[in-house]
Amino acid sequence: MTLVSASIPNLVNGVSQQAYTQRLASQAEEQVNFLSSISGGLSRRAPSRHLAKIAPAPYGRAALHLINRDPAERYVVAIAEGDLKVFDLSGAEKTVAFPDGKAYLASAAPDAAFRAVTVADYTFIVNREVKTALTADLTATRSKEALVNVKQGNYGRSYRIEVDGVGRAAYTTPDGSAASHSSSIDTVHIAAQLTADLQAAVVAGELPGFTVARRQNAIHIVKDSGDFSVAVEDGFNGFAMSVAKGQLQRFSDLPSFGPEGFAVEIVGDPGTAFDNYYVRFEKSDAADSAGVWRETAAQGAPYKLDAATMPHVLVREADGGFTFRRAEWEDREVGDAESAPQPSFVGRTLSDIFFFRNRLGVLADENVILSRAGRFLNFWPKTATAQVDSDPIDVAGSHNRVSILRHAAPFNRSLLLFSDQTQFVLEGGETLTPSNASIRATTEFVSSPRAKPAASGRHVYFVAEKGGFAGVREYAVEDAELGDAVENTKHAASYIPEGVFSIAAAGHDDLLALLTDGAPNAIYIYKFYWSRDDKLQSSWSRWEFGPQDRILAAEFVEARLMLIIERADGVFLEEINLDPSAADPGFDFQFRMDRRVTEAECAVATAENGGQTATLLTLPYEESGELWVAAREDGVGLSAGQAVPHSRPDAETVQLLGDLSAAKLFIGRRYLSR
Repeated sequence: MTLVSASIPNLVNGVSQQAYTQRLASQAEEQVNFLSSISGGLSRRAPSRHLAKIAPAPYGRAALHLINRDPAERYVVAIAEGDLKVFDLSGAEKTVAFPDGKAYLASAAPDAAFRAVTVADYTFIVNREVKTALTADLTATRSKEALVNVKQGNYGRSYRIEVDGVGRAAYTTPDGSAASHSSSIDTVHIAAQLTADLQAAVVAGELPGFTVARRQNAIHIVKDSGDFSVAVEDGFNGFAMSVAKGQLQRFSDLPSFGPEGFAVEIVGDPGTAFDNYYVRFEKSDAADSAGVWRETAAQGAPYKLDAATMPHVLVREADGGFTFRRAEWEDREVGDAESAPQPSFVGRTLSDIFFFRNRLGVLADENVILSRAGRFLNFWPKTATAQVDSDPIDVAGSHNRVSILRHAAPFNRSLLLFSDQTQFVLEGGETLTPSNASIRATTEFVSSPRAKPAASGRHVYFVAEKGGFAGVREYAVEDAELGDAVENTKHAASYIPEGVFSIAAAGHDDLLALLTDGAPNAIYIYKFYWSRDDKLQSSWSRWEFGPQDRILAAEFVEARLMLIIERADGVFLEEINLDPSAADPGFDFQFRMDRRVTEAECAVATAENGGQTATLLTLPYEESGELWVAAREDGVGLSAGQAVPHSRPDAETVQLLGDLSAAKLFIGRRYLSR
């Protein structure tokens, strides 16, 4: 073995698997339970503090989401075994009501099945195993009906109505030779004469099953069952009367009066279906008054998203509790399947859910679908007559290979999209609209379908796995343009085991935390530092916990790393305070003990043991590893910082010699840094 002698300025660049002659002097072969810092050098990682036991038995697999509502309210959401629980960051469980929708939580692999995004008091949760659908409900249909509009009256003109090809009503206005004739050309008078003829035909049995009523100058003809035809003739080349039955060419031919709810399709140009739309007559009272024609949806058409298959919501209530329920997705209100088509996600599973530019968004296969601007529960257009800037956006990524979109990463004003082998960006104008939105392929890198990319500073980090190990690439994002995605694990290519399922980024510091199935009791830490465009630090290391521990989730909340850890006796919520200036009261450092608690968090009792007094501390958890006990204040014969001898009657109990029931103590698991 060759003896190497060199000056080591510091060890702030973590692990390198390169040959000694190629690695930096500030890199080492291994670094466990240390944190590299440009300002502080190399120091032992901070300890974890026990907060709460959140489940009495191991979860197996769980999905976890952090609700970072505001500095005063932050919660951890855990989904496992078909149930959902919410805890605040002190570990206190919150009440969750389930009025409906709990079946949506069913999954054998919840950590892979569920994605969530929080918008104010609403957390939208998507089950990626459930296919979305429309309900079997159809818009209401009415009996076959027609509305004849008498639009003009003049002297010496004939007006005629045919029903099923037979003339049933006719009226000819006088020639105007007398002043009294003026009332006879009133459109209401003409409509009354024609209505009287039709009603007489009904009474005579010539129109069985028909009902005829007049609304001012509009004649309403209804048949109880079966269809019928109606045609009109007038002495104005068809300009004095019009009939609306099912369809009408011009909106201007509709009367100002009519029955509530009467609907008709305006076909516009007969040569195209793109300008078709539907209108419905509405009025404010039951009287025979004028009303308005409002755009509506086609009759007998699907219009409702099946809320049982759509993302559900977890709502924070005013009393501090939560409600998990189906969301109240808005219905299609206008058009039909052609003029107002259903969202492209219907019939597909959703792979991700996100919030971008005041719109709720989902991914489905190769499509990105964004809700109406400001209307997060509406994925239908506002009108079928024109495209509105606030309408939903539904675009597909065009590529020469099938690119199923797995993740969306909103970043500044960009939306980055990740498939298994290609990265895309959603582009648009200063205001994102359906007319300017498009998806452009940017780079071709392998990306993990499981670990959601994380943003930190001006970079977005994503995982690529190959050969049993995982690498991490970082995008530099400038003005919605994506350049190269540099691999920052080149110098430690076989360091992180495959199976990465979580990346957490610390917004307050240049720090990433990765969790992987390949090392379930470890967190892989990436510490970096940029000085403008120069990277001065690129440090990989890992933090290890108990050999039987399994870390389910890790999320940063400002300077704290929140951990959900599964052990044989349950699932626990813990935190690591990463503030460089953090110190325990009365000291200028933190006591390095994992699962740390104080005597106040234990049950304290005294007992006689062989004629001697012993103090028994019952821990809030079971721990078979080596514990330390230290005094955190002076008192009862102990000095602050002093190690206290103890024994372990069982996994939950610490026994101290003498009556130390009044002692102020720290109790926790020892961990090795190397």
